[in-house]
Formats: sequence, C-alpha cells, structure tokens
Amino acid sequence: GGIGKTTLARHVYHNSKVKAKFDIMIWIYVSANFDEVKITQAILEQIPDCEYKNTKNLTVLQRGIKKYLTKRFLLVLDDIWEESEGRWGKLLAPLRCTEVKGNVILVTTRKLSVANVTSKTEAHINLSGMNEEIFLRFFKQCIFGDENCGCHNKLMKIAKQIAAKLKGNPLAAKSVGTLLRRNIDEINWRKILDSDEWKFENGMDSIVPALMLSYNHLPYHLQLLFSYCALFPE
Repeated sequence: GGIGKTTLARHVYHNSKVKAKFDIMIWIYVSANFDEVKITQAILEQIPDCEYKNTKNLTVLQRGIKKYLTKRFLLVLDDIWEESEGRWGKLLAPLRCTEVKGNVILVTTRKLSVANVTSKTEAHINLSGMNEEIFLRFFKQCIFGDENCGCHNKLMKIAKQIAAKLKGNPLAAKSVGTLLRRNIDEINWRKILDSDEWKFENGMDSIVPALMLSYNHLPYHLQLLFSYCALFPE
C-alpha cells in the first residue's frame, strides 16, 4: 500500500476529459470488507432519484441497478482485497447486463491475485516505486522541507540507508520523513535505521514498517486514540 494507486485513480476520476465521456460517475471505497449487498447499495446511493437503495435484498438491489444505471458510467472500486471469482461474478452480474456501450469499471488493489481475477479481458497496470534518484529528492523534501540539507552530510548518509528500505514508496517517505524531521539528530536517526520494525517488511511496496515506526514513536495518548478509532468502520 501507499504506492499511489488511489491517488492515480482519483486523478483519472476527476479529469475533465474523462468526466465528459461518462454520464454517471461513482466512487466506492471497499477495502477488506467486501460485501456484495453494501457495495450495490453504495452504487445506488450515488445514482439520483433511485428508490431501491434502502433494501438489503441483493436481488431487489440488482433490479435497481438494471433500472437506474441506464447511461454510460465510470465505476471506481477502490482498495479491493476479495479474490473469489464467484463473489465478483455476483456483484458484476447486473452491471454486465446494461445495453449501454463504453462503461468502465476501474479497480485498485495491492494484490496481484485480485488483479488477475478482475481484469481477465483487460491488461492491468502494475505501479512500482518511484525512481531511486527522484525518491531520494522527495525524501529529503519530506525531512528538511525547503531547508538546504548540505550542512547535514552525516545525516544524509543515514537518510540514504533509510530511503533504501522504503522501496520507493511515497507514503512511507512521508511517514518516516516526518518522524526524522521531529528530531534531526544522528543518534536518533541511527536508532530508526536499526529499528526492529524493518523486519516486518513483506513485499516490494510494503508500508507496514514505516507505519509501525510512526505509530511506535507517537505519544501514548495518541496511540490510545488510534486504538479507539479502530472500533469504528472505515
């Protein structure tokens, strides 16, 4: 996560040339909570004057899709984790029945297995990390802002080592860069470089170590706040 999938999708979604091609624009944030009923409800809620959105009966909801989704649409399903072809087939069934040509369903996911299930007829786009040189400049900006970092040669050597662990991930750069900026000190930076959190890296674009570092360096009352927020749905 954090590589820029949602940001890129939003740029496409809000592009004026893209908007001109579609009569209906729908954005649904899904995450790990894939529920055919809730997603179909969310789609209908973004269609004006729809009467079917208050039921939890999937058959009735899908009838509403067929009745009201009669113009060309762009549907974005953001941050998908569900890999089951059966569940995908159930969700997409009414969307495939429309007689309108040119409809687009854009899916963002961090899992290749999901991309393979959802893009059987179209090639998927795999986003990789930022170019090493550009990423290092971005990381410096996250740490020092507009300040000239030329007087921090020792620190920059450590920063380069930390940057290599971030795998070109812009969200990780922002997260760890902000953490380094709080205490521009060699001892502190070396502690971060040698932190155990880096052991939790589990993929080329894994954001987990960076987020763990940020969380573990928060004051205790803010850590409690995060735990409290976890009680609520996304």
